[in-house]
Amino acid sequence: MIHNEVTPRIQQREVRLMWKPLSLAVLILLSAATSGRAQVLVLEPGSTPEGDYLRGLGFAELARGLGAKSSAQAESIHLNTWIRFNEYVAASLAMQNYLNAIHRHQLQMQRLENYRKIHDRILNSPEARDVDTGDALNEILEKMNSGVNSESVHSTPAIGLTVDEVRRLPFKVAGLGAQSFSMRRLVLRQRGKWPLAFQDPRFDGVRKDYEDALANVLEQEVEGATSIAAIDRLSAAVKNMGTDLERAFRDRPNDRRNIEGAQRIRELESTVEMLKTHRLQLALHDLDHYSGTTVNDLRQYMRNHNLQFGAAVTPEEKAIFPEIYSRLRTHYEMVKNPEAEGQPAPVHP
Repeated sequence: MIHNEVTPRIQQREVRLMWKPLSLAVLILLSAATSGRAQVLVLEPGSTPEGDYLRGLGFAELARGLGAKSSAQAESIHLNTWIRFNEYVAASLAMQNYLNAIHRHQLQMQRLENYRKIHDRILNSPEARDVDTGDALNEILEKMNSGVNSESVHSTPAIGLTVDEVRRLPFKVAGLGAQSFSMRRLVLRQRGKWPLAFQDPRFDGVRKDYEDALANVLEQEVEGATSIAAIDRLSAAVKNMGTDLERAFRDRPNDRRNIEGAQRIRELESTVEMLKTHRLQLALHDLDHYSGTTVNDLRQYMRNHNLQFGAAVTPEEKAIFPEIYSRLRTHYEMVKNPEAEGQPAPVHP
């Protein structure tokens, strides 16, 4: 009976003795888990605090490695996506550039075709407006000066062209804009040659001042020493004519005489402005002393001074342009056909 009572007590004591170190280990692990880094606590038979701590470090490194692997895979997917996107954009841009290049080429071909058609029309079947603007005459002149034939060939066709006709033609200097000039516009010594408004006796004084100033400029050009004062005097004379015209029609600005006179003043002002360039002075000097008698003489004069035909502005210029075009065309047809050499050329009166 006594033995049976003692035995349970001994067993309870042994259990208490075994529980003390186990409780101490659990407390140490719990305190380590709350120190800032989460640990995985695995209680297995025979485990120790040190072993469990190291095991926790191993699990942490394993998790870190798995995280790094997942991050690397994500970065790879992200990078691959951007590469494919950039390749798509590059291919799209390349295709767009290719299509744009085709479109530009088509537009260029269309412009060249339109250019060819326009020049073919101007050269072979010009319209009235092509003649009035001088385009048809300039197209023929360009063909004549293309250099296909020698200069001696041009001397054969004696297509007549008088000095007076040449002085009535409007010219423009290549590279100086579309503004044209002519000796007939500049030199109007007779009252009846002026627009109707300036034929009134009240303009006799300013007309004479302009004619004297222009004569002075032309004389100085002959000597090759045009002064600034001479051109300024001519410019002032034109300005005074415009002022008198404005004063005369102050109450009637829409009068056709005023409109026609103002147009002539603008032409004179532009020509005087052009006189400030040396190239025009030389061309005007030679035109003032022009003595040619054929179309070829006119061609050589225009070629020497790099001149083109200007647009016909006055009724007189519009009336003479078709005839000048006809003579230029006759000369060109005779020059461009080799078999025409040696044949008697028609002479225009």
